[in-house]
Amino acid sequence: MTLPEHIARVLSPHLGAATADAVAHHLCAKHEVGEGPVDPEKARALQETIRRGLVAFVGAERAAELARLCFEPRAGA
Repeated sequence: MTLPEHIARVLSPHLGAATADAVAHHLCAKHEVGEGPVDPEKARALQETIRRGLVAFVGAERAAELARLCFEPRAGA
């Protein structure tokens, strides 16, 4: 499973599948993150972007938790 796919899976229950998929792929492309190893600085920047974007939907605490879960180890990674 790629990072964009994993992020979409984490966010789907909160944003809906189509929106979560679009957001995950867009933000990964924006931060130049894709398949393979992720540069730690890029990962931190992407995680912060995800967190900030989620605050309006799920609140600050849940946004931070979801952003963290987006970078937890993935199956097949």
